[in-house]
Amino acid sequence: MRVFKYHGTGNDFVLVENLSLSIEEESKPELARRLCNRRLGVGADGMLLVEPSERADIKFRYFNSDGSEAGMCGNGMRCFAKHVYDFSIVGSRCMRVETPAGEVEVCVVRSRGARADVRVNMGVPRFEPSEVPVEAEHRVLGMKLETAAGEVEVSAVNTGVPHAVVFVEDVEAVDVETLGRAVRWHPVFPEGANVNFVQVVDGMLKVRTYERGVEAETPACGTGITACCAVALELGVISGEEVKVLARGGELLVSTEEGEEGRSFCLTGPAVRVFRAEVDAEH
Repeated sequence: MRVFKYHGTGNDFVLVENLSLSIEEESKPELARRLCNRRLGVGADGMLLVEPSERADIKFRYFNSDGSEAGMCGNGMRCFAKHVYDFSIVGSRCMRVETPAGEVEVCVVRSRGARADVRVNMGVPRFEPSEVPVEAEHRVLGMKLETAAGEVEVSAVNTGVPHAVVFVEDVEAVDVETLGRAVRWHPVFPEGANVNFVQVVDGMLKVRTYERGVEAETPACGTGITACCAVALELGVISGEEVKVLARGGELLVSTEEGEEGRSFCLTGPAVRVFRAEVDAEH
């Protein structure tokens, strides 16, 4: 089996082309667990599948390292777009990509060698409780939440997957593993949530994320960074049409644009191909 390794600001992925749909649906979670295993496999935060689409230019599937499928992954989408453009699976720099969370507009701004800069329209964030989902009667913006690791003040939004956003004074001082896990598994989030800890520094955001499905802190989370900007703008913590965000894996840019369905958020950042390899189908 031919596989590719990519990363987007340190969030790493193994990519597999499934254009012939030869990988059976029921085997995909196990394949993700096997390939993403850092000791027994290639090693990655998640698996990207390239599949044909009947209504868009190409179809995106993403499985976390634990085998669970997520509707969207911002860093993974940038890597996906670089791959399908570089290998002429899609003939244009700008493309419509089908995902379980809906169609996404993506543009490869530039691609040279192993590196590319890619812009992803992440869509309009959803704050309604039923759409996050979160157990609440009203939109959750700054709600106090009792957890096993202490009280936190959370906001909830869906940017392709459910997110909890927590503003802190010093993001480096946060025990992301402990507090992130406590919020991620809190019953107020019936499907769980990625948990983002955010510090505002001179109009820029510093973000650390505990990812559902990876069950650990990752160097960056594209949907999480988008969620943090969406909540920060909603609360008036930051202003402006462009926001720089610093994650452990590097810097990304989030911009906004008005559309018929509301204000959408665009994420621009790097995508890097690390290697390609042949992996034994059974190992």
